[in-house]
Amino acid sequence: MTLSELYRKARSDFRNAEIDSPQYDAMCLIEHFFGVNRAELVVKGDKSPKAEIEAEFLTAVEKRSSGYPLQYILGEWTFMDIPLFVGEGVLIPRDDTEILVREAIKRVRGVENPKIIDLCSGTGAVAIALAKAYPKAEILAVELSDKAFSYLKENIKRNACENIKAINGDVFRLYEEFSDSGFDAVLSNPPYIKTDIIATLAKEVQYEPKLALDGGKDGMIFYNSIIENWKGKVKRNGFIGVEICEDLTNEIVKLFKENNFKDVYVLKDMIGLDRAVFGTVH
Repeated sequence: MTLSELYRKARSDFRNAEIDSPQYDAMCLIEHFFGVNRAELVVKGDKSPKAEIEAEFLTAVEKRSSGYPLQYILGEWTFMDIPLFVGEGVLIPRDDTEILVREAIKRVRGVENPKIIDLCSGTGAVAIALAKAYPKAEILAVELSDKAFSYLKENIKRNACENIKAINGDVFRLYEEFSDSGFDAVLSNPPYIKTDIIATLAKEVQYEPKLALDGGKDGMIFYNSIIENWKGKVKRNGFIGVEICEDLTNEIVKLFKENNFKDVYVLKDMIGLDRAVFGTVH
C-alpha cells in the first residue's frame, strides 16, 4: 500500500470505530511511523514504505481502533509545549490541567525561590511546567505508582529540570515527614473519579491506571487528605490548588472553607466547566 492508501485506511477504520478525531489520529500515526507530515504526504503519498514498517503501522491502527490510547502508541505527548514520555501505567496529561498550572504560575510570581510540592505527579506535567516557569524554585514531585514514577523521573531528565526532586511516596502518609509551614504552594491533580463511575468512562480511559483515576466511593478521598493533612505544611499566605471535576465543586469548596482557608475560588476551563479550586492559608 502507498502512504496515501495507508492514511485513508487508518482514517476510515477510525471513523468506523467512532474514534473522535479520525483524521488527526491517522495523521499522527503516519508521521510517527513514516516521518511524513501532512504537507509531505501530498508530495510523497504515492510512495510505498518498507513492509515491516507498514505492518507495525497497521498493528497500531488496529490497536487504536480498539480504543487503545493514541498517546500510548506514540509513546509521548505534549503538555504546554513540554514533551513528556507516556505509556501504560501513567495517566495521560490533558489540556484541562493547564488551568491549574497557569493559575499557580501567576500566584507564585513575586515569591523569591518558592518551594512547591506537586502531589500525585504522574508524568510530572505540573511540576515540570512550574520548574520551567521558575528555574530557581525548589519543587518536589510525589508519585506512589512505581510505573508512573519511572515516567516521572525520565520526564524530569528529558526536560533538564534539575530543580525538581522526585519522591516515590504516598500522599496519605508522606506529610508526616515534612515540617510545618515549609511550602509556598501545594498543587495536585489527584484521582477524583468515583469508584462506581470508572467502568462507564470512555474506552480510552479504561486503559489508563485505575490508581490514577479512583478517588474512592465519593471521589473525595484524596481531597480530604490533601486539604486536611497538607494545609499545615503551607506557609501563611501560601496556597493549595487542586484540579477538580465539576460534580465535586460544592464539596471541595466546602472542604476548603471548613479548614479555614481564605479567598477560596473556582476556575473554569475553556468550555465553562469547573476545573480547579484554590485557597489561601491564613
